[in-house]
Amino acid sequence: MSLTLGRAGWERAVLLAVSFEALKVISAHFVFPPFSGAILWLPAGMTLAFLLRSPRSMWPTLLFAVFAVEVCSELAMGRPWGLAVTWAVGNLLRTWLGAALMSRWPGGDIRFRRVQDVTGLLFLGAAIGVLPSALLGALGATTWLGLVSFWREGLVWWLSDALGTVLVAPLVLTWWPVGKRSSPPRRRLESYVLLLLVFAVGVLVFQGESPSGSAAVSTTLPYAAFPLVIAAALRLGARGAASASAVMSAVAVEYTRLGRGPFGELTVSVSERVLSVQVFLAVLSLSALTVAAVVSERRRAETAQRVLATVGAVLAESPDGRGALSRVTRLLVPEVAAGAAIWLRDGNGVVERVAAEGWTAEREAGLRGWFPPLPSESRAWEGAEGSGVLVPLRVRGVEVGALAMELGRGARGRKEQVLAEDVARRCSMALENARLLEEARAAIAVREDFISVAAHELRTPLATLTLRVQGLMGLLVLRAGVDRFVMERLESISQQGRRLTRLVENVLDVSLFKTGGPELRREWVDLTALVEEVLERYSAEAARAGSTLRMTASGGRVRGWLDRGRVEQALSNLLANALKFGAGAEVDVALSQVGRRARVVVTDRGIGIPAEARERIFGPFERAVSSHEYGGLGLGLYLTRRIAEAHGGSIQVASTEGAGSSFVLELPVEPGLSLEGADADTLPRAGA
Repeated sequence: MSLTLGRAGWERAVLLAVSFEALKVISAHFVFPPFSGAILWLPAGMTLAFLLRSPRSMWPTLLFAVFAVEVCSELAMGRPWGLAVTWAVGNLLRTWLGAALMSRWPGGDIRFRRVQDVTGLLFLGAAIGVLPSALLGALGATTWLGLVSFWREGLVWWLSDALGTVLVAPLVLTWWPVGKRSSPPRRRLESYVLLLLVFAVGVLVFQGESPSGSAAVSTTLPYAAFPLVIAAALRLGARGAASASAVMSAVAVEYTRLGRGPFGELTVSVSERVLSVQVFLAVLSLSALTVAAVVSERRRAETAQRVLATVGAVLAESPDGRGALSRVTRLLVPEVAAGAAIWLRDGNGVVERVAAEGWTAEREAGLRGWFPPLPSESRAWEGAEGSGVLVPLRVRGVEVGALAMELGRGARGRKEQVLAEDVARRCSMALENARLLEEARAAIAVREDFISVAAHELRTPLATLTLRVQGLMGLLVLRAGVDRFVMERLESISQQGRRLTRLVENVLDVSLFKTGGPELRREWVDLTALVEEVLERYSAEAARAGSTLRMTASGGRVRGWLDRGRVEQALSNLLANALKFGAGAEVDVALSQVGRRARVVVTDRGIGIPAEARERIFGPFERAVSSHEYGGLGLGLYLTRRIAEAHGGSIQVASTEGAGSSFVLELPVEPGLSLEGADADTLPRAGA
């Protein structure tokens, strides 16, 4: 392994060497004679954390720094060369083995947000990783220091290194590097208060004298520290758990060294006293880290579900699936990913990025060799800034794009891949829905163009036919002895021609209203007279249907600034429907003025309207009954509502199935203004 490294690597090596020596001095404070090793070997956790936070290219230099500082330190203390080298090799191997094992599993950015991080630290970093230093430490102590029990000394070294690893490594790994987003002031204050409380409880538990003759109470006192340390884990996460455990450990070890507190006053051998405090600290730290990891995993799962629900809602409410993709990437970052990008293939087969958030050139470079082309299945990838997943977007089984999610170092796992696939599936469904919507819109546009053209083409021959029939009827009237049968047939032809003309006009009006509506040609209209004229025109049709028309007017004459032709069209549609569905019964038309609005109520006593159809019938080409029973295109009520709304009015319906319906048409008017008394120069001009 080469030691050639840049300035940053050597600066980190110097920092590691200084930290190693400082922690070694502090650890020497925790030596319990007759053992040669400290109860708590702090450099073990520090060196492991340094390697896990450094690229592998720096490892040789950092390991050399550990070896060199240990050799120099032991020689400065007057230790034999052989002992210094043996212990230095033990420190080097312990650091390398623990880091090598944990970088493979759990691997990545270890911050104890996963239970597997805690498991890896316990079994690989602490239990297995420290074996070389424990064995070589015991070997050096028995060979050069004259200690007689290799295995007892090895056990002390193993427990000391393991405990140092469990306590210090989480503290360094959770605080280094410091996150870019600073905690809110309230959260920082909460952290300080919790740590002060942990320190205060630790002092109360470990400095006081235990009740005489009460060994049972004495040994249970340390567990009073658990609630606060667990509270720190729940509220502050792994960083709080590691910090609270470190504070409590420092207090426990110091008072035990002074022979005070539950462990210091135990009437047992030194080795049993040391083992008791070591087990307590290990259980405390690992319990807090496990709780923090479980809570963190649960919060991540809840966040993922919340993000998925929001993504689904955003895609569902956007008719343009492509346009909503940028919002999707903003939802993913930073909640569930460090960076996200979406690519789509256009009509020419070119793949282009259409949305990105937190996406950098380094992350783009991490996809080289994987993308393009578009992936056919989900893939995991590793880049300079961490790991991620790349999943395809499919529409009708064909790859049309890809979603990449950068998950940070070591965040790749089955859960993350399933999350990415779920997001991709929702995006694919949105794209498919947008495509179907576009096809439907295109089909509707073609249909409406055809209807509009057909209606225009029918208009001219219908006008010619109507004029010819009316002209023929006029000639026959002038002649004597006209056959009544012929006149009735011509009248029927003329009536059907007018009906067909109204249908054609309605079809044209539908297209007109859908493109923004016609310009209203407003004028002062005597609405009372207009209603009377429409009723008179429909009297013959009412007689044929076996119905009678009755008008009631409340108050004086009603006038308004309206488009006469459009209002007449709306009234005609309401009367035509009332006669068609009125079952030959009486039809009432009531006209009144309520405030600044004119109200026309058309009531029939026919078949009524089902409750589920009372809003639907105001849509284009909508009917409440089958066209086989009653004719028509289902446009009259739609046009009536659009005419009312264009005037600033409204139309509502009240109906009892089997007992008839009442349609209420309301239009704005100018109350109290006399049509006859108004000066023509002061009136608004038509079309205003």
